[in-house]
Amino acid sequence: MRVVFVPHAYSPSIGGAEGYTRGLAEELATHRHEVHVVVADVVNPEAFYELGHAAVGMAEETIAEVQVHRLPFHSFSYRRPNALIGSEKAIESARSRFREHLGPVLASLQPDVVITLPHLFPNVEDVVGLRSSAAWKLVYAPMLHEDDPYWSIERVSEAVVASDGVIALTDYERSRLIASYGARESAVATVPPGVDVAIVHRDEERDEVVLFVGRRTPSKRLDVLYEAMKTVWVDHPSARLTIAGSAPTRGLDPAAFMAADQRVTVTTSPSDAERDQLLASARLVVSPSSTESFGIAILEAWAHETPVVLVDSPVNRSVIRHDVDGVIAASLEADDLAAAIGQLLGDPDLAMSMGRAGRQRVESEFTWSNAAQSLQQLLETL
Repeated sequence: MRVVFVPHAYSPSIGGAEGYTRGLAEELATHRHEVHVVVADVVNPEAFYELGHAAVGMAEETIAEVQVHRLPFHSFSYRRPNALIGSEKAIESARSRFREHLGPVLASLQPDVVITLPHLFPNVEDVVGLRSSAAWKLVYAPMLHEDDPYWSIERVSEAVVASDGVIALTDYERSRLIASYGARESAVATVPPGVDVAIVHRDEERDEVVLFVGRRTPSKRLDVLYEAMKTVWVDHPSARLTIAGSAPTRGLDPAAFMAADQRVTVTTSPSDAERDQLLASARLVVSPSSTESFGIAILEAWAHETPVVLVDSPVNRSVIRHDVDGVIAASLEADDLAAAIGQLLGDPDLAMSMGRAGRQRVESEFTWSNAAQSLQQLLETL
C-alpha cells in the first residue's frame, strides 16, 4: 500500500504530533508499505501563522525508509515582507505557495491513502479540499484539544465527516468523535502513540527532581507548576525543578523568570541522549497541561520507569491509572498539583513501583508496532 502523510511539520521539528507521525510512518515502512511524507519546508509549524521561522534546507530526503518531500513555503517574501505586502499577506502568500504544490505532488505520488493531522492546521484543510476530486482515501487524526479557547467543534466536524477514516488517540477521544463530531463508529480506530522500548537508562537511585519535558508554551501551564513547587519546597527543600524543552520562537518564554531561581534548571532543546538521562534520573515527570490529546512525555517517562503526575481531565483519566502508574492531581490549582507532586517525592518506593508499572504498560500496550498494527487494520477497511 502506498501511504502519504501530510502533517503540519516533520523531523527535525520536535513535538507530539510530529513524533506521532514519524513513529507511525517509520513503522509502516518496516511492514513493506511505501511511505511518503509531504510537508512544508519549515522547522516550526507555527510558521503557518507567524513570520520568521527557519527553513529546512533539503527538499527531498529519505529518513528511515520514509521518503520526505518538503514543499516550498519559506520564501524571501515570508522572511522579509515589505511595507506593501505586510505580514498577513506574506503568510497567506506562503500558504498559497504550499497549497499550489500540494495537489500536483499528491497526484504524482498516486497514493492509496492520505493521512493528515493535526487539528485544523492549513495542511489539513488543504488536504480535505482536495479529497472530493481525488481517488485516494482520506484518514484524519484531529488530536482533540477541546480546552483550547480557539477550538471549533463545527470546523473539525466538517473535516471528520469528509474523511473515510478517523484516528483517535484514546478510547475517550474515539467516543467524543462519534458522539459530538459526526464520525461513523466503524470508521474510527483508536491508535495510541508508541515509544521506543529499547531503553537502557534505568537509575535505581533517583534524585529529588521534578521534571517537565515539552515545549515551553503558555498552554503547558508552567506558571501553575512553578506556583505548585513553591508549596512543595516547604516540605521538600532539596527538591529541584527541571524544565527541558524548546523555547517559544515568538512571545514570552514562560520559563524565563524561573531560571533565576537556584532551585530551577532550564534546559533548552536537549538532545535525545540528554532527555533520556533526565527522564532516567528524575523522581517524577509532571505535565500541568489540561489540553493534551495524549502527551507523549507520559510514555517517554514510563519507558524509563519514571511515574507521572498529570492534572485531572477525561483524556488523562483514560490513559493514567491513578495511584498505579501515576498520580492525577484533582485540578489545575497549584495546591492540588503540589499535593500530587509531594506524594511521590515523599515516598520513593511508591514512585519506583508506579514507574515500573508504567514500564510494563509501555511494553505491552504502547509500542509503535502495536500502533502500526491498529492503523493497518483501519486502512484495510477503507
